[in-house]
Amino acid sequence: MSNTNGVTFLRDNSISHIGLNAEADARIQKISKLCSRYLIEMLQNMFDGIDDSFFELANNARTNNEQNLFFEAMREIRIKRKTIENDLEMKIEKFFSSNYVLSPLNPESEKISTGGDFNFESLSLVNKDDLEEEVAISSMASKAASNFQGPLLQFQTRIANLYGQSDPGKLNAPLNPKDVSKAFAEACTRLEINLKERLIVYKQFDRYVLSNLGYALDEANRYMIKAGILPDLKSTIVKQKYHPKGEAASTPFSHEKQANDAADQAEYLLPQLQSLLANARTHSRSNTSTSSNQHYINTEDLVSFLSAIQISGPEAPTEHAKVIDIHSHLKSQFKLNPTLKNKEPALKQLDEDLINLVSMLFEFILEDYNLAAPIQVLISRLQIPILKVVIKDSSFFNVNKHPARKLLNALARAGIGWSENHNTQQDALYQKIQETVHSILDNFDGDIQLFEKLYKEFEDFMTKEEKKSKIVEQRTKEAEKGLLKSKQAQKAVDTFLSKIISNNEDSLPEIIIDTLKQGWSRVMFLAFLKDDQEHQWLKTCQIAQDLVWCLQPIHSQKDRQHWIVTAPKLLKELKSGLQDVSYHTNSLDETMISIRSSLTYAFKQNTFDEDDNKPTYKSASSIINIQNRSAVERQLAFNGTELEKYSNLIDDLAIGTWVEFTLSSNKKLRCKLSTKLEEADTFIFVNRMGLKSLEKSREELANELHKKNAVILEQGLLIDRAMNTIASSLKQKASA
Repeated sequence: MSNTNGVTFLRDNSISHIGLNAEADARIQKISKLCSRYLIEMLQNMFDGIDDSFFELANNARTNNEQNLFFEAMREIRIKRKTIENDLEMKIEKFFSSNYVLSPLNPESEKISTGGDFNFESLSLVNKDDLEEEVAISSMASKAASNFQGPLLQFQTRIANLYGQSDPGKLNAPLNPKDVSKAFAEACTRLEINLKERLIVYKQFDRYVLSNLGYALDEANRYMIKAGILPDLKSTIVKQKYHPKGEAASTPFSHEKQANDAADQAEYLLPQLQSLLANARTHSRSNTSTSSNQHYINTEDLVSFLSAIQISGPEAPTEHAKVIDIHSHLKSQFKLNPTLKNKEPALKQLDEDLINLVSMLFEFILEDYNLAAPIQVLISRLQIPILKVVIKDSSFFNVNKHPARKLLNALARAGIGWSENHNTQQDALYQKIQETVHSILDNFDGDIQLFEKLYKEFEDFMTKEEKKSKIVEQRTKEAEKGLLKSKQAQKAVDTFLSKIISNNEDSLPEIIIDTLKQGWSRVMFLAFLKDDQEHQWLKTCQIAQDLVWCLQPIHSQKDRQHWIVTAPKLLKELKSGLQDVSYHTNSLDETMISIRSSLTYAFKQNTFDEDDNKPTYKSASSIINIQNRSAVERQLAFNGTELEKYSNLIDDLAIGTWVEFTLSSNKKLRCKLSTKLEEADTFIFVNRMGLKSLEKSREELANELHKKNAVILEQGLLIDRAMNTIASSLKQKASA
């Protein structure tokens, strides 16, 4: 039993496994605990991430009301997170019970678990909010089911074996992504938050938990393999990457996972790629024959030949690079080796495949537009060292945390913000990447730990660089927001004063016009800037309006009485405001005497006719018309143009997205979206040092995208993108 926030949970530690023998029951219990532990640890990381996300959203909120909603949601989640964690944990454990696994199969669950299409027509009668929530849940479940088809299929098949069933398709799989998603959604019904905030929670669940579901499946499959449950079962489905995007891609579980043998994980992608290579060879190979004199090169000798190629090979050019033709260089090395005289050297099929895959990997790197050419050249020099790595340890293709893979991804990620117009000799980032590459070329002797050491050094360097960049970027954001607010304030002041003065300019003494434009405008300007805290803007507008009104002809007895009440108070407020902005410090009293005289003279000269049908006194709020279009008005103006199609793309641009702009000089400039200034519909871009590079309005940005002068750069992990591209390319070749 556990008690969290006043809610009592009765934990069933003996999940019902009717019909199972003691050994199978114990294994199911073990698998249940194993999967539950992994998923709950991911969930805990998710809640930590949500806390940061809502705080950031509140910090960047456009209104006080929006900010309060985010803070309230954050508080509500903090209070009820333990309850949700316990609720989901119990549901996950119940997924492994016989009552669940052997219950009649839900057709919709079956469709989702196999990555089938979800029938959105069934949602047509649901209200809008429920529909949006249901679509979000179904979408993330479908994506997870598609991403982890291989591990899910193995898991389902082995679970079916434990239950004595031959057809896994007739069972309810315990970790069906749709049921896990629905269980979480049901647990979240405790949260008293709006739909917008709830969808953010679901998005984080997708990012932290469902996108990492493969870890739990891998652990469960590994446990069952060691227990002898279908140990030879293999999947022919390509394993997708597990990590979510961005910073959440760090390992969300205990060190036990990291300690496992990496070779156990290398069972998905490499065999699939080899199979695709074999299919491609079948379509392109001419008749070949094997010779009795053929001599296969062993692994150690192959690595030695590769080292010789690396030493004797030409330096990579400074501006352009191309993939090294390993096979051609190896033939040359074979001819020079006396031990291979009168023999026909040949490579083992696995080594041949690895050489081809690494060549394709570096072809992708050299064609990847997301990397600046000089960075591509540097990374391309690692082709032979990486090939030596994969020959010794082919788990490089399957394990995201392989040291060499991590380092390549880190170098590419850092290089995305590097522009070609930087001075390579003075640029610290370029020098660090170059230093890292040279360390591998000079020092790699087969010990893969060198990559781990260099990765940590590089990450330490990037952490320091990013820390400095964030400080500068924050200052840039604050400066730009301040500048925007100042522009808005000045425009508001000028617009208001221009309106009330121009309408009455003939009747206003020069001292009044001068005081309003030169002195009171400063008071209004400061009031606009501070209005969120002090709410003085409308008051300063009213004082200016009252001053002008008091100098106009009086048309009724009511207006005369209002003048008598208003004028003394008006003079006092005018003086106080002008003193605050230090207007005519040495002669303010004289200025006030002149204003008082003007008011008195105007009052004495004014006459009124009770029958005159003239406009009477108006408040400033009735004439304020700051000619700033709202965000909605600007969006409506934007719609209907040929650039409208870019609106959603621009709205979806996340803070931190890198974009390459082609300038009028045809130079390329890479910069990161730092701030969206909603009030002005303006986007601020900074360079990797955090300094402002560009400022674009929505329409300007849409034009740049339309003309291809702006290209949104892809920030996914380099190796993951490369592997997906290679697999797609091989499939096309095999089917050609």
